[in-house]
Amino acid sequence: MYIKVIFMVIILPYLVFVNGFLAPDFSYATRQRLSSSMLATSPKAEFELQEVKAQLNAMLKQGIRPKMLSDEKRNELESYLQAVLRSRPSPVPLKTLADNGASSLHGNWTLVFSSENEGLGDLPRDATVEMIMLPNFKCEYKILFPKTLGMKSLTAKSTYLVDSSPVNPGLVTIIYQDIVVDAFGMKLPIGAFGMLKGRATYVDTQWFDGMMWIDRGYSSDGNQFYNIYVKSK
Repeated sequence: MYIKVIFMVIILPYLVFVNGFLAPDFSYATRQRLSSSMLATSPKAEFELQEVKAQLNAMLKQGIRPKMLSDEKRNELESYLQAVLRSRPSPVPLKTLADNGASSLHGNWTLVFSSENEGLGDLPRDATVEMIMLPNFKCEYKILFPKTLGMKSLTAKSTYLVDSSPVNPGLVTIIYQDIVVDAFGMKLPIGAFGMLKGRATYVDTQWFDGMMWIDRGYSSDGNQFYNIYVKSK
């Protein structure tokens, strides 16, 4: 009975998510805002970059997840992000991300911002999405459920490839291998979902500096959106 409930309420929406890949208007009292005219004349978008980093780090520390943001806050962050992408090339050249066994990607990356909620599927608003990039091109694509009864996490153990060609430099292809559910204190391999083995999702890297990782995706209706992962470990 428990397994059936887990499948219908938690796992099935998650599978839709991985198969496709409150709004607290928090402020920073110590931050001095620049005027719109100063923003417009910043050729390298230094202000916007620092705003994005400061706000994302605060969100990570406060446990604020992408679905918790108001439309106003999401639009504000997206405007800063667009300015950064227009004006500042990736500090780490994308074609080098595969170098040294993709060592620059190694670590725990937490999804802190998505410019469109559709990219998050039917996940609970407080769910945490993590990519744990490991040596030897192994990774774990993990979703943590802090307030879901009996359900702690769901992990897609995977392998990955990094494109270093001139066509799609920095494109990361994550290939699912096994899915494990941590529920009711037990870690259960979900063999019934073998249909996902070998399926892939993509991280279309647009900008990377070793601590912030920006990728691009497209919604079902063709709208472009961006995700930002912050290195947490």
